[in-house]
Amino acid sequence: MTVPASQPLTFGTLPGRAHLPAPEGGARVLLISTYELGHQPLGLAASAAALRAAGHDVRTLDVAVEPLAAAAVRDVDLIAISVPMHTAARIGLQVAEAIRQARIAARIVCFGLYASPLAAHLGKRDIEVIGGEYEAGLVEVAEQVAGRHSGPASGAGGTPSLVRQQYLVPDRRGLPGLDQYARVRRADGEHLAGYVEATRGCAHTCRHCPITPVYGGALRLVQRAVVLADIAQQVEAGAEHITFGDPDFLNAVPHSLAILDEAHRRWPALSFDVTVKVEHLVEHADVLARLRTDGVLWITSAFESCNDNILKRLDKGHTRADMRHALALTRAAGLPVRPTWVAFTPWTTLDDVITMFDFIAEERLQRAVQPVQYGLRLLLPPGSPLDDLLAAEGRLGPFEESLLTYTWRSLDPRVDVLQAELASMAEAAAEAGADDASTFERARAAAYAAAVRPMPRPSDAGPDVPGLTESWFCCAEPTAGQLAALSLV
Repeated sequence: MTVPASQPLTFGTLPGRAHLPAPEGGARVLLISTYELGHQPLGLAASAAALRAAGHDVRTLDVAVEPLAAAAVRDVDLIAISVPMHTAARIGLQVAEAIRQARIAARIVCFGLYASPLAAHLGKRDIEVIGGEYEAGLVEVAEQVAGRHSGPASGAGGTPSLVRQQYLVPDRRGLPGLDQYARVRRADGEHLAGYVEATRGCAHTCRHCPITPVYGGALRLVQRAVVLADIAQQVEAGAEHITFGDPDFLNAVPHSLAILDEAHRRWPALSFDVTVKVEHLVEHADVLARLRTDGVLWITSAFESCNDNILKRLDKGHTRADMRHALALTRAAGLPVRPTWVAFTPWTTLDDVITMFDFIAEERLQRAVQPVQYGLRLLLPPGSPLDDLLAAEGRLGPFEESLLTYTWRSLDPRVDVLQAELASMAEAAAEAGADDASTFERARAAAYAAAVRPMPRPSDAGPDVPGLTESWFCCAEPTAGQLAALSLV
């Protein structure tokens, strides 16, 4: 449900719903989302619930599917931009700059996972941040704007808040409908998809992960009743599939499985997907059949590299042999895996890239890997444990303000050239809707050509794998099209 620029909302209204009286003395808050992996933005829904419960007037705008309209940002006291991932942070910074150039006087705050690490750099642009568990901090900033709170806000500056909280059911009123977002592709066709999180943070501290500098191994459980109520309202809105967006669904096995069991009991036709670390697929092999029985259609798992030395540097907790073991276990349980990769790191060689493509071919995963994965380059946001490691090796370049990452170069210049070629190929394939298996063969051929090695004959691409229609990824750079749509209209 896109709100046209010619029909600006007024505070106290929600699109398609009856007039709601504006609260007395509350701040007028505009929550903006830029990109949440093709999902209706949970970050906005969770924030809206907390702010409305505190008596503030809230509008939402998702520029992934709605125009960044000048009318939407007028008469606003506070603009809060969700930055839960790198792509969103890049786009969010462009949104903030467009608003500033329009001389909108509202206070601007960025909140979410990427906010705290970027605090110093956003502060140069007069943008505040609320990091970690962000709801309380956003409410406190709104209270400041409304003149009802004078103390510092939780999670402000570079120190995220990790307070344990009683979560509210996300308030999805006013968000674009589920039909505006990615759908699930199943054997019976495409269907509307929803999104929830049973946990926040992560019990693990992989060195390349943006969660590590913020949560540092802390895990927060979202109360079971809250998650189930959020699933219920999305099912009522037409969702026939739910993505559990937890960084690792098996971080808290009893908690997460209890939610999944109950969701399957209430809505037996509902399907799901989850994300699980390789080491947890092996450690908790006994629950894989249960996931399948409860309606899980596929598992996303961060394989990252086929080089065990690189995996050790990233502190992934698994090896290449573990990846093959995990695939054998999931296949036995009838659960396809969609691997994700950090194809290019400062230590990656051309042989490493070729080995990744060969692994995918040997395991018949050509239709299970999104082409965007082939060109992904390691990101180094401020606070990443890898920053110090690379600095000690003399490999850390300057911080690139526009890209929001420290820079690095491969020891072999051919690797950087190949990365740029594969990233461009992935973007073109996404825009053209190209077949994943065909794109795999082109990308593999490019890797072999870069190494001046003969290309193996194409192999069986493997079966189709259920998935979402979203073709991009949280750790990828924004496309030219995503950034081009960010001027105020």
